Amino acid sequence: MVDTMRTNPTAPLLRAFREAPWRTQTQAVAVVSILLLVVAIIGGFYLTVASRAATAGRDLQQLELQKTALLQANSELLAQLAELRSVDRLAARAQTLGFVPANPEQIDYLKVAEYPYMAQTSAPPRAAAPAQPKPSTLAQVVDWLAQVLQGLVLGGSGQGG
Repeated sequence: MVDTMRTNPTAPLLRAFREAPWRTQTQAVAVVSILLLVVAIIGGFYLTVASRAATAGRDLQQLELQKTALLQANSELLAQLAELRSVDRLAARAQTLGFVPANPEQIDYLKVAEYPYMAQTSAPPRAAAPAQPKPSTLAQVVDWLAQVLQGLVLGGSGQGG
């Protein structure tokens, strides 16, 4: 033992440090501190991931709402386009521009020699002219009321149409 003290002058200090009572307390505090630090880091990662997931969920909800609104607007535009392209509307517009349906005698067909398909050689059936709009219900009620009043005034019988 004497030899180790002469060769290693710090040996008594190391032995005193190993036997000191506060050494075990310091180790316990260090272990608890490291554990708390690890838990705090893992908790921070968890909070970061959870907040990003919540933000992504909110963004997804907003995009779904925007998608629904755009689909509805698209459907409305398609309905408006279908209304504008309706045959009745196009026929009425053509009549207002001065066009009239063609007679079969006015139609000339050209035969194309190298046309790949058999072409229809007879005239297509004539399209029906657009029907005149029916009077509105209010107009019908007004007409009926006028007939009843006219019957009352002229005949006094009270019988209307």
